[in-house]
Order: sequence, then C-alpha cells, then structure tokens
Amino acid sequence: MPTRYAHWNNKTVLITGGSSGIGLALGRLLAAQGAHVWLIARRREELEAALEQVKAAAIRPEQRFGMVSADLSVPEQAFSAVEQVKGAVLSLSKDQAGVPDVVINSAGAAHPGYVQDLSLEIFRQMMAVNYFGTLYVTKAVLPGMMARRSGHIINISSAAGFIGVFGYSAYGASKFAVTGFSEIL
Repeated sequence: MPTRYAHWNNKTVLITGGSSGIGLALGRLLAAQGAHVWLIARRREELEAALEQVKAAAIRPEQRFGMVSADLSVPEQAFSAVEQVKGAVLSLSKDQAGVPDVVINSAGAAHPGYVQDLSLEIFRQMMAVNYFGTLYVTKAVLPGMMARRSGHIINISSAAGFIGVFGYSAYGASKFAVTGFSEIL
C-alpha cells in the first residue's frame, strides 16, 4: 500500500453529517485511503445512498462500513447512535472500548438571517444541531478514547465560527460555540 495511505489504513472513522456535503466527501476520501467508515445522519434514504458511495471508494475488500440514522440534536438519539457504532467497532476489533479511532463531527445546518428577523426557535435549532450535536457525540466517545489513551476528535466549524459573517446571526453564534468547544478540548 502506498505510503500516503498508511495513516488512515485500518483506522475506524465515525463521521456525523455523512449523508452529504463535507461529511460525505470525507467518507469517500477516507475509504479511498483504507479506513473503515461509519456514517451518522438524519435522512435514511440519503444516508443509504451516501454509504454506497463510500463503499464504492474502498481500496480493499476487507474494509468495513456502516451507518446509523439519528437526529444528533436529540441527546438520546445521539448517544444511542454512537453506542450502535461502538458495538459494530467492538465486533470488528480487539479494542475493548469499541470506540472509533477518529470522530469527525461534521453534522450541521445553516439558516441565514438578521437577529431581528429570526425567531428564537431558529437560534435554538442552530445551537441544537451545530453545537449540541457536536457536544453529545463528543461526550459519547471521549471516555472510551481516554480509557484507551488514543483517539482523535475533529469538529467542523466554519469561517463564521471565527469571524462574524453579516447575515448569519444564529448560524455564526452556533459555530462560534463549536470553535470555542474545540479549543477547550
């Protein structure tokens, strides 16, 4: 196997928001570099189609793939989804924790608008999906990674999470929360 694939080869990667966008692109890329990939997203049909694309990118027949449909803004669904992935990982490896090697928190949503024009519910939704979804998944995997003394958590934020972007008041605030949480981790 070429050296450029060595890092991801046989690593187990969990990607949230894996049915589209950055999450799906990362899933295909990592499968093409030898990783075992699990996707979590809300919409089951899109998730199934995404999983097929990720499988098609595999470079070895022994690579493993899976998916879980869940709304990560709901704590019970987020923790349950991660437990399902951990169970699958445990069945495939000698890792007693069953925790993925890498978690990429890519699930997110954007709703542009000015503060005065957006309802409080939109602000709550942006925080629930973008920040709390990231928090719940992190809380679900972190103890196992710490016990194993290895693992990586990658949180996808946005330029709007580093500088204020005009017209993205609710989205930007939620992505600033992701950026701050990531720095604290």
